[in-house]
Amino acid sequence: MIVWLAALTALLSVLLGAVCWTLYSILRQNGRLLVRLEALEAALAEGRETQPDRVFADRSLARSRINRGGLTPGSTAPDFRLPTLDGGEATLADYAGRRLLLVFSDPDCAPCQALLPRLERAAGASMIDVLIVSRGTVEANREKLAAAGVTFRVALQRHWEISRLYAKFVTPAGYLIDPGGRIASAAAAGPAAILALIVNEQRSADRRHETRPSVH
Repeated sequence: MIVWLAALTALLSVLLGAVCWTLYSILRQNGRLLVRLEALEAALAEGRETQPDRVFADRSLARSRINRGGLTPGSTAPDFRLPTLDGGEATLADYAGRRLLLVFSDPDCAPCQALLPRLERAAGASMIDVLIVSRGTVEANREKLAAAGVTFRVALQRHWEISRLYAKFVTPAGYLIDPGGRIASAAAAGPAAILALIVNEQRSADRRHETRPSVH
């Protein structure tokens, strides 16, 4: 009996040690990934290629120096120049004098895919232009657009460089930009919030039209 208990105790000690080591390894790897993610985002935003130092630290995205909270309404929308799926280029200046809904998407994002047809219907009933800024390959984005049955203009960022300029890394996310090139709304995250930007802006436009004095 004593030998059996000793063997069982030894086995439990080995199993406990293995579990503890596994948890430690997972936490250690998570810390490394968070540090490398921040370093990579900073490097991409500066347009350089670099390999982050192999450092382990207890850090989280909450302590990141990169702004992820979105731009302030009233601030100037950052300009950009990106290739489009049709072989052209898209810049913010293309939409000067018009209201633009800038939507950040990803072909691997299921909520983005569900949003697209609803977004096209809502935009079609408004006076707001829509530009999708997506990641991924040309082929992947064309496939997703075809599957959703939409005809949006899509510009491609290589990594997260434009997302970083607009301080929003989640998808889908959107900003309403006014005719003067200023941020007209806080960042909207998720399909419902993005669609609400169009609905609320269209209501505001209708009210402005109703209160405009008649010309005789």
